Amino acid sequence: MLVEKTNFSIVRMVRLLAVSRSGYYAWLGRSPSERAVRRENIEQKVAWFHSDSDEVYGSLRILADLRADGEIISRKTVASTMRRLGLVG
Repeated sequence: MLVEKTNFSIVRMVRLLAVSRSGYYAWLGRSPSERAVRRENIEQKVAWFHSDSDEVYGSLRILADLRADGEIISRKTVASTMRRLGLVG
């Protein structure tokens, strides 16, 4: 909605999307959830470890680096994060 704010009014967008205007503004002012913050942190670490390895490390080596860094994380989470970021080992 923030992107389309220049093309349409907030009143029109909330009506078309069937959400309340007060709910939209409450969502806008809300801080990110713990899960979103953790996901962003993991994405930054995965990207850093990948670039630090000259972009050759795959999910297994990055998983080892993350665990050595103190993260509790699964291989599937690392693999899906790499896929989402477009990183290939």
